[in-house]
Amino acid sequence: MTQILKNHKWAIFLAILTGVIVAYPQVYLRWDLGDSYQGIGLMGASDDESAWMSRVKEVQDGHPTFSSVHFKDGKNDPYLFQPLGTMIVAYSGKLFSLNINDTILLSRLFFPFLLFLIIYAFLFFFTKEKLISLSIPSVLLLAISIFNRGAFLKPYYLLLTRPVNPAMTWIFFFGFLLFFWLFMERKQWRWGILSALMLGLSFYDFLYTWTFLYAFCGVFILIFLCQKKWQDIKKIAIVLFGSVLIAIPYFINLYQAATYPTFGEVGARAGLMGGRELSMGILPPMLLVVFLIFFPKKWKERYYFALALVITPFVILNQQLITGKALSPSHYHWYYHKPLALIFSLMIAFSFLSWRKWQFAKKVLAISLIAVSISLGIFVQSISYADSKPSIIKIQKYGPVIDWLNENSKKEGVVFSNDAIANLVVTHTSLNVFYHHSAKFSLAATTERLINILFLYYRLDGVSESQAKEVFLRDRADISWTIYGIYYRDLFGEYENIPDEVLLDLVQKYKESLATVTPDLFKEMLQRYEVNYLIWDKESNPQWQFDQYPFLKKVAEIGEFSIYAR
Repeated sequence: MTQILKNHKWAIFLAILTGVIVAYPQVYLRWDLGDSYQGIGLMGASDDESAWMSRVKEVQDGHPTFSSVHFKDGKNDPYLFQPLGTMIVAYSGKLFSLNINDTILLSRLFFPFLLFLIIYAFLFFFTKEKLISLSIPSVLLLAISIFNRGAFLKPYYLLLTRPVNPAMTWIFFFGFLLFFWLFMERKQWRWGILSALMLGLSFYDFLYTWTFLYAFCGVFILIFLCQKKWQDIKKIAIVLFGSVLIAIPYFINLYQAATYPTFGEVGARAGLMGGRELSMGILPPMLLVVFLIFFPKKWKERYYFALALVITPFVILNQQLITGKALSPSHYHWYYHKPLALIFSLMIAFSFLSWRKWQFAKKVLAISLIAVSISLGIFVQSISYADSKPSIIKIQKYGPVIDWLNENSKKEGVVFSNDAIANLVVTHTSLNVFYHHSAKFSLAATTERLINILFLYYRLDGVSESQAKEVFLRDRADISWTIYGIYYRDLFGEYENIPDEVLLDLVQKYKESLATVTPDLFKEMLQRYEVNYLIWDKESNPQWQFDQYPFLKKVAEIGEFSIYAR
């Protein structure tokens, strides 16, 4: 063990440094904010951060499959989002008795560290070169997210800053590639067993991981068929069979979810659409051309392993031609196609320098890539924190409200509030909410329920019949996201491209709903969804005027917030 640590000390150092760079904004803000820090961390630091954070909190609250993170009902429904990565993060925090903020901090420190070492190990055993193995994960984890956002040096936190995904997703993805390559190269079944384990567990982590890896194994089998390598085909088939055995509970849950009455509409909101159109993009063909021209064919087994990975995007992007069900292609693009394009491009660059025997140039390239990646990682985290600091300071005002709820409310109660407060309730308390913008992705969220909730908020905001059309057209992107998720975004390119006829139909339904508006209707909706507390943000929602409802009792006044019990 001492010799291993000595031989790979630079990998360990860079892995530690990666975890520190990813986590340091969350540590720094506590010192930077001083007494104004009220327990609210990097909310909104990355895409869907609150969604992943709320799932971690739900697991810690005793609901490991988080079938219904936001609503009180639906906790025992089949799960739609694979829970394993979230469970690992949540239970690692519980192991050390950490609250949700410190759990996320631990995950930002440890899992990027672990991921770096896994990618390093895969590349080291695949290429047998330390320079490649050190430089590629540095670029992938500290620099590639800059270009993922379509703008150079945009103030947007590193992708690994987001809790759970993609750190856990890549751990399973590259973990499988590591063990599977060792299995194919060394012909030792211990690596085959670990490959089957990683592939089987990936079913419980992320849909796009196991579908990509199964397509990869299928392409690999086709390559071996052409070469008549029957023993290798047999070995891959045994790995696939072993992974399926591990995944049996997953398929049972999938069947239960698919037969659930709301599965179709929820699936559409999450990006599962019907269709058999050809899908490609520009990156997979470009990568294939570059690979076929420049990737060293002398590497033999490595060449065919890499070729299978390069061909796989063509398969998974067009599986709908057979299944008739299209998955959101962006997940494959960001999490697998771009990283693989980066990996193979840099491999080709290093192999060219090796072919020309420019060893000094290889060292210069590796050191430059590592130095630039570290510098960019630190710089991006710094400018991102500076850019988000005003919003971080602003949301600290909600801290005392969250503290009051944690001290005075009963577990599994339901809170009615605006979306900003609901976002903090589900991430920092054990309570549920009347509405949250991500609740649409649970089986408990029927379209009728979402429409009724939307209408209620508009009525509380005082939107009249004469204003309805103007308001709905103005808020078309928000309405599209609120009710239909990413369906119209994936179908027509943008959320606001929701068809006018769909919006106008909602306008008509809203006008009809105004005819039945009474205080009793509001009371009935609160009773139906078992609301215990209502929080009125007088600054953000001055029209609500909860004092007018006699069935509500004010129990606390905290700054501009009034808290009512029902």
